[in-house]
Amino acid sequence: MFKKIIAILLIITSCFGMLLGAASAYVPSNFEISAEGALLANYDTGDIIYSKNADKKLYPASLTKLMTALLLYENTSDLDAEMLTVSEYALNILLGTDSSVGGLIEGETLTARQMLYVLLLKSGNDSANVIAEHVAGNIASFVEKMNKRAQELGMTSTHFANAHGLHDTEHYTTPNDMLRLTRYVLSIDTLKEICYTSKYKLPATNKSGPRSLNSTNLLLLNDGQKCTHEMYKNQPYYYRYAHGVKTGYTDAAGRCLISTASKNGYTYICIVMNCPVYDESGKKIFLHFGDSKALYEWAFNDFHYQTVLKNSAIVAEAPVKMSWDTDFVSATVQEDVSAIVPKASDASTLNIKVRWDKESFSAPIKKGDRLGECDIIYAGENLGTATLVASSDVKRNGVLFVMESIKNFTVTVFGSAVFWIIFAVIVVLVAGFFIVCMIINAPTYRRKKRRRKK
Repeated sequence: MFKKIIAILLIITSCFGMLLGAASAYVPSNFEISAEGALLANYDTGDIIYSKNADKKLYPASLTKLMTALLLYENTSDLDAEMLTVSEYALNILLGTDSSVGGLIEGETLTARQMLYVLLLKSGNDSANVIAEHVAGNIASFVEKMNKRAQELGMTSTHFANAHGLHDTEHYTTPNDMLRLTRYVLSIDTLKEICYTSKYKLPATNKSGPRSLNSTNLLLLNDGQKCTHEMYKNQPYYYRYAHGVKTGYTDAAGRCLISTASKNGYTYICIVMNCPVYDESGKKIFLHFGDSKALYEWAFNDFHYQTVLKNSAIVAEAPVKMSWDTDFVSATVQEDVSAIVPKASDASTLNIKVRWDKESFSAPIKKGDRLGECDIIYAGENLGTATLVASSDVKRNGVLFVMESIKNFTVTVFGSAVFWIIFAVIVVLVAGFFIVCMIINAPTYRRKKRRRKK
């Protein structure tokens, strides 16, 4: 429970940078991405640099295992002391699936930490089943926990049907939801360390001698492998700036990859889903690595972090009442607005769309008082929304205040339907009173009139 609380605090902190710029996306001009769905975001600020079908429901394949790993971490008090035992059922339900396994043996016991390495580096579906049984007692109950946790993380377009990602039509997510999950997982140091590991020596167990585990992410392995497809012909898969996070593959899901890369002080996170599995001749291809590298280099070369609007700059002027000195107040953004933007852009591409909280504001107004908000559009892309505040004090004039108060009172009173109803009732009552009086006094009036005639 304590680990869960710490993790929540960490992700809240890391997500502050996502409040501005989360809707932005640019399009590279010199290459195309083979993935059906993709996202490239700055890891520190949350700025979206590239987006393609980010809200489209796609099959995640083994990207699923990030959620499986998270649940094991959150439900384990000591990763090195808690032991997981491989059941016959966990292995047998994978028979005939031709799925990725970690080579676990029935009755074998591993620590929770060791099982995480098998899960995330080797992408073992057997380890996913073992984890599910250990955490929830059975796989079905674990899947319920997965879906509940997804909702808690705001993954509103995600539904899990198993713990490993083998194809199921009811097992889907989106690049945006996977971005949420990945940022959360990487906010936990233990899981980040495992995701970023390229090779791991699994110690001997009660059923096996030591084993070497290599990551399935070829961006991390400097072993000379090169792309054979024309799109990235002869490019090495290895990318020295890259780290983790998780690969995924089924024929239905295509090639999937989540990774991060750091260079020159910038860190990006890249998600590509449903990259093609085969080329035109039927040969297996691995374009998810090339797509990710191309997006990273584009971001590193063409973008930089820049202050696009200072809080000292006057953005607009809002109308003010009840002041002798001025009939407007200048508005600025509450804080400097900074974002990852193209290096080729300049201030002339800045466009601001203002939305005031009121049609007009009444003095007194204090410097820093909220006046509204504005959308900030830079180089044709919406960087997000910023709060507008008063740049200076505006004093209230007493005479104007009294006059305005009288005016408001008059409008309130005489413009009220209730007032006119009451007024009408009083008029009717008064009129009725006089009519009754006239009827009652009519005989007396006639007698007096006859006496006068006599």
